Amino acid sequence: MFILTSCEFFNGNETEGALARVGDKYLFIEDIDGLATAKDQDSAQIVNSYIDNWVKEQLLLRKALQNLSDEQVNFEKQLENYRRSLIIYAYERQILRQKLDTLITDDQVEVYYRNNKDNFELKEDIVQLRMVMLRNSAPNQDSVQFWLYERDSILTLRLIDYCTGFAEKCVLDTSEWISTNLLSSYLPEQGLSISSLSKGKNTVEDSLKRVYIDLFNKKSKGERAPVSYVEDQIRAILKNQRRLKLLADVRKQIFEDASLKNTYEVY
Repeated sequence: MFILTSCEFFNGNETEGALARVGDKYLFIEDIDGLATAKDQDSAQIVNSYIDNWVKEQLLLRKALQNLSDEQVNFEKQLENYRRSLIIYAYERQILRQKLDTLITDDQVEVYYRNNKDNFELKEDIVQLRMVMLRNSAPNQDSVQFWLYERDSILTLRLIDYCTGFAEKCVLDTSEWISTNLLSSYLPEQGLSISSLSKGKNTVEDSLKRVYIDLFNKKSKGERAPVSYVEDQIRAILKNQRRLKLLADVRKQIFEDASLKNTYEVY
């Protein structure tokens, strides 16, 4: 049926191997080369779907061209601007890969923090603690509490070993600050609120799990953030500053070299 209704379509070499036509646009067999292989059970379906989508897209494009002005469909300027931006972006990425120093020392973090303390106001409460979340069925929970609250280095090793096998969640790094929003996500829904936690020993539980908390430090929203809490943020800021400076220096050097060689003129 396709052959009978499309005799003119297949007349002449220029349409040989064509699969579909919309106006004067043709889809040829080579255009779908590799789309489906003989081994694909659904290859016919894949090809038919591709042809169908191609026809619909070409019809939509045809209708758009009929209803838009020449000015509206003239994207040459935008495409050229986009091409220039892509080339510059690729070159700058190469420069950054080759020359950007990404090593940020602890001293550099500390210096930046001291010089910009007012920029690191806490947006939420944060706490330092040790915490272990266990299923109610987990064994030896009396020992867990003893290991957790004693804060002894040897007992901590036992606690770490235990948590590896039984804890659903745990926080054992005493230098780490975590937000109370994150801590809230650890607590049972029917448990105590963050504001109800006191320094020292806390236990929060429901019908499924228990959370043992040793809370030993807290900072409130509006206070200055500890440097360790914003360290990653500072490192990112310093790297970005270096990135911007390197790119600015490269542009300046290119301009100065061009000036010396009379590469450009301004009329």
